[in-house]
Amino acid sequence: MHHLLHPARSRWMRILGVAFVMYVLSFIDRTNIAMAIPAMRQELGLKAAAIGFATSTFFWGYIILQIPAGRLAGVWSAKKIIMLQLILWCGVALSTAFVTTEAELIANRFALGIAEGGVLTCTIVLIRAWFTRPERARANTMFLLSLAVAPVIANPLSGFILEHSTWRMMFIVEAAPAVLWGFVWWWAIADSPRDVAWLDPDEKAWLIATLDGEASAPSGHWLATLWHPAVLLLALYNFLALMAEWGVSFWLPTVLKETGLSIGVVGMLAALPYLLGIAMMILVARSSDRRRERKWHMIAATAFSGLFLFCAQLSSVLGVFATVLFLCLAIGSFLGRFGPFWTLPADVLPPAVAGVGIGLINGAGNLGGTVGPYFFGAVRDATGSFTLALSVAGVSLIAGSLVAVPIRTCQTHVQSIEEGRTCH
Repeated sequence: MHHLLHPARSRWMRILGVAFVMYVLSFIDRTNIAMAIPAMRQELGLKAAAIGFATSTFFWGYIILQIPAGRLAGVWSAKKIIMLQLILWCGVALSTAFVTTEAELIANRFALGIAEGGVLTCTIVLIRAWFTRPERARANTMFLLSLAVAPVIANPLSGFILEHSTWRMMFIVEAAPAVLWGFVWWWAIADSPRDVAWLDPDEKAWLIATLDGEASAPSGHWLATLWHPAVLLLALYNFLALMAEWGVSFWLPTVLKETGLSIGVVGMLAALPYLLGIAMMILVARSSDRRRERKWHMIAATAFSGLFLFCAQLSSVLGVFATVLFLCLAIGSFLGRFGPFWTLPADVLPPAVAGVGIGLINGAGNLGGTVGPYFFGAVRDATGSFTLALSVAGVSLIAGSLVAVPIRTCQTHVQSIEEGRTCH
């Protein structure tokens, strides 16, 4: 199949490359507030619980469009939905520079959540339309590496800007690139291989035939997808996992800053866990695709992340080095779960309704994001440290791993077709 190599490389580079940069920009605009928290708290006079609540409102907005966007991506156009949201999130992210009160910050984060709400869901649907089942964990991981790459770029950049300017300028500088990338997105992306002329005709025919062969017909109304056993279990799992992950991610720079480090050094150290995460995501995805197994890869990565968060409490004895080490291992392990995790719903649901299931799973997970940041801030105000919050986050990750155990998955697509069933 040497004749397939070049066109396949084009798919990986064109679709995934453009989507990757798009989501890096999205994730930077969503999470750069973590670096600004120390300066914003001082200037706006906010307590830790108040800033935690404000950041958590992002996720209330984020939830709203998950299922509608997933449904529209499946029956209309993922490309167009993402383009609209890209324009909206860029404007809202830039406006963060002009907030002056707690109420304005809350409204701003809520609006940003709405603007970014369907982006991940629509992109997962888009990847399903371009990559076959054996390729999908690697394809998802190449795209989702943006979750690890974005902080590696944003944290040192934000630290540099904050050392030489203000948090307001940071939001302006980091929001602007998304506008330019919108033009690239519109030019490069198509919703389906059927819509493009740049694929080799043989490759195009093979890809369309393979994807059509993998597809299964919907077994009922798309609303029934919301009650699919695998969707419900993955939604609960994602809630527990992201409650911990967002709490840790948003407060990581503050945890490091309170050790007495400068904001520039904090920016560099806060990037280290995500460098490890890049390696973990690649290794786990390769193993998952090689073994054609998703669930246990996801469970193992999540459980190890929880164990490492428990170990992070040893930092009170071992110092800053232990804090950075165990948080690196925890975040790195957590990021390793994403490739196999986002392959599961696309594997068990028909294409026309997969977006709905993905939207519910992503929405439920980010509902956990409304809890994590606020909980970490409240614990910090009440106890003066993040020790209890890290313990609860560790429990949440391990509980999520246990929730995922009952999920039933088809070992091969052929088997599911022959038996005339869907996976549960």
